[in-house]
Amino acid sequence: MKREPMPIGPSVFLLIVGFLLGSVFTFGMQHWNAVVTREECTVVDTGFVSYKEIRQQRHPMEIKEIAVDCVNDERYFIDGVSINSDLRNSLSELSERQRIRLLIHPNSNTIVEFSTENGTIFTFHEAIRKLGREATEFLFLGLFMYFCSLVGLYYTALHIVKKRKR
Repeated sequence: MKREPMPIGPSVFLLIVGFLLGSVFTFGMQHWNAVVTREECTVVDTGFVSYKEIRQQRHPMEIKEIAVDCVNDERYFIDGVSINSDLRNSLSELSERQRIRLLIHPNSNTIVEFSTENGTIFTFHEAIRKLGREATEFLFLGLFMYFCSLVGLYYTALHIVKKRKR
């Protein structure tokens, strides 16, 4: 029994969406989470004002990122891969206007090191390692999306060839 090919609408959709998401997941995440040196990062010496946990919309128990507001009227973000209970506890113990030093990733403007006069809340090497692992995971997801795009291309080309034969 011969199966019907995928209809033209879904095959074009799969081709376009697979290519776009594959590009973002493969190249975008590799750029935003690139391994950098301490010297490439921006150092920000400022005061702590507050922080806010930004949660996933579909999974409200998961924290997507933490926004850190500072006395220089800037807001910096801690990526979700760096968040753990120790970090959350340390942030809750910070007092308003307490001096903090942040290292900011040059490509994504996320905090890759957070320290106070009392010590380091999370280290540069730990954050870079976790961001690198996340980039690798998104690389595989991007390659899967490129595969989906190729499937869409195959069925789109199949429809074009069948139409020309008629």
